[in-house]
Amino acid sequence: MMNERKPRLFVDMDGTLAVFNQIDKLETLYEQGYFANLTPQVNVVDAVRMVQARDEIEVFVLSAVLTDSKYAQVEKNEWLNIYLPEIDERHRIFVPCGEDKTMYVPNKILEEDVLLDDYTVNLNAWEPPAKGLKLLNGINGTKGTWQKSRISIEHSADELADMIVDYVLEGKAVEDKLPQQHRDEQKMSYNRLSEIADAAIDLLLQEEPELNFAALDEAVDLSIDEMSRWHMHDMFDLQAEHRPMM
Repeated sequence: MMNERKPRLFVDMDGTLAVFNQIDKLETLYEQGYFANLTPQVNVVDAVRMVQARDEIEVFVLSAVLTDSKYAQVEKNEWLNIYLPEIDERHRIFVPCGEDKTMYVPNKILEEDVLLDDYTVNLNAWEPPAKGLKLLNGINGTKGTWQKSRISIEHSADELADMIVDYVLEGKAVEDKLPQQHRDEQKMSYNRLSEIADAAIDLLLQEEPELNFAALDEAVDLSIDEMSRWHMHDMFDLQAEHRPMM
């Protein structure tokens, strides 16, 4: 009698197992050491290790790589050798950046397969036919584009492992909110934006308005980061729109 196949969990790397580093130019992704030096999301890494150790679920790493980079895949393997050696090379799947992850699943994607990922584009391609679980990592989830199961990085490794197992084995829905720190930052950002908008309106209402960055800076004391966003918003929009699907 043939053994039944275990349920499968596929885990993303960038932004999920490892902290996603914001970059100001795409060339940074091609630099030696970029992927090797990514900071692990320790509780997520530990949770995946716990799930793997229970032996109820077959765990894979499923990560996009820049195929025209001589460092990306090598360094991702080195990173896994350090932080998650329990996942052997047979269970490490690297997908050319920008391609559909579902096309690289061994023996085709199954309805019970689960993808743990921080990026909604990947999750939307995965579900349907399978099941997606979004990791709220503190920098994503602000637009509400994924309203299905989601799990917050705020949980301990034990809690994350239990929730992941319950979702994979029993389909138990998870509907976490954004991490508290992120919610606080959003509120602060909204208040700051309101302050800047009020100052801009005041300048516009003057008899001879000269609304420029210098006047606005004098009115609200813009930070370097805020000035950059005002001057370079087109570049930031382009970067967000064309973020590599990792």
